[in-house]
Amino acid sequence: MSPKIFSRQEKDAREQEMLNCAKEIIRSQGEAALTIDKLVKLLPYSKGTVYNHFTSKEDIMLAICNEHMAQVASLFSRALTFKGNSREKALAVHIGSLLNAQANPQDFMIGVTVKTAGCTSKASEARRQQHQQIEISLLSPIFAHFKTSVEAGECVLPEGMEIEQLAFSCWSVDFGTQILLMGNTDTCSLRSQLDTERELVNSINLMQDGMCWKPLAKDFDWRASVQRIKTEIFAPEVAEIARLAALKTD
Repeated sequence: MSPKIFSRQEKDAREQEMLNCAKEIIRSQGEAALTIDKLVKLLPYSKGTVYNHFTSKEDIMLAICNEHMAQVASLFSRALTFKGNSREKALAVHIGSLLNAQANPQDFMIGVTVKTAGCTSKASEARRQQHQQIEISLLSPIFAHFKTSVEAGECVLPEGMEIEQLAFSCWSVDFGTQILLMGNTDTCSLRSQLDTERELVNSINLMQDGMCWKPLAKDFDWRASVQRIKTEIFAPEVAEIARLAALKTD
């Protein structure tokens, strides 16, 4: 009997089922608990079938990270549709990044693990190429926005700095603030007194003021801008964060 030939749609659905199962293991037991053997026990597929989709645990981790990054890329494009000045649009990107991490904390932390634990080098070549392509789709609109803002004279690029370096600096502040303040801060007296959103916006304002990005933070009501961004662009993420908070109090 000839083996059954699955359509691309069926293969994609099966792979998504595997990813969802892997995420549930991570969510309930932590990233260290994820193994191919444990995944096979929870799925109606053989180990060989799982290996047809993923070459290793790290390949699964990178696939989850890629899925999350694709969502972030879509979110960044949405942020840049905000009806405001160029600085407010850049602020919307950072607010969107934070809200997405708060609405999808497990996926965000998997992304942190992938970026810091060498998972990428252990994943398949196809998965790594997909990762690079998603990064390009994620960053290209940001590069374009910064370039347009500089060319319009709305901000000043420091001497010797390229657009890509500016984007990296902003990403470092964004990513670093979230990592430091979204986890357990009870063991650090300084961090326990800080609010993630407030400190992120403060840090971004300091950086953008240093670039003379008009209007300066002192000259516009950025708090009102943050509220508009949440209401007009990221209402679904705000609602999901509220839902998660309600579950914690039940």
